[in-house]
Amino acid sequence: MTDLITRAKGRAKRLRSYLSDIGHALSHAQSLEAISKEEGCRDWNTFSAQLRQQTFVQGNNPPVQVGDVVKGIYRGSPFKGTVLGLERTDGSPKQLGPVWRIKVQFDGPVEIGNSQSMSLTRQRVRGMINGKGQSVNLKGVPDDFMQIDIS
Repeated sequence: MTDLITRAKGRAKRLRSYLSDIGHALSHAQSLEAISKEEGCRDWNTFSAQLRQQTFVQGNNPPVQVGDVVKGIYRGSPFKGTVLGLERTDGSPKQLGPVWRIKVQFDGPVEIGNSQSMSLTRQRVRGMINGKGQSVNLKGVPDDFMQIDIS
């Protein structure tokens, strides 16, 4: 149970106690429904789902959103591009923090190597980033492949 839900249940308990003191008997379920209506929700199930979502979002905000234009460094070369995909992962119990899979479409080809016999470029890449925009492995350890400028 989340802290927000615990607080909401505490509010319902205090409301029930207060109304009981002034002669209005209310069940616990009715008091939960009353605070849900007060918050503008249809019922307790809707309100508790909203509270769970708020708790999830507060601790898991990605550093960028799909559609954002981003710039940074990819394998030593500067880039500018658009975020095409973003997905939070829960890869490892030893993970150092939230990690997202990201797909970026560069505005133009980006050099990724120095070979005299051929040009090594990328225009669309996938990777994993942390909340600072650094590319990381599944444990959340930076691997220095990509750095997105977060402003």
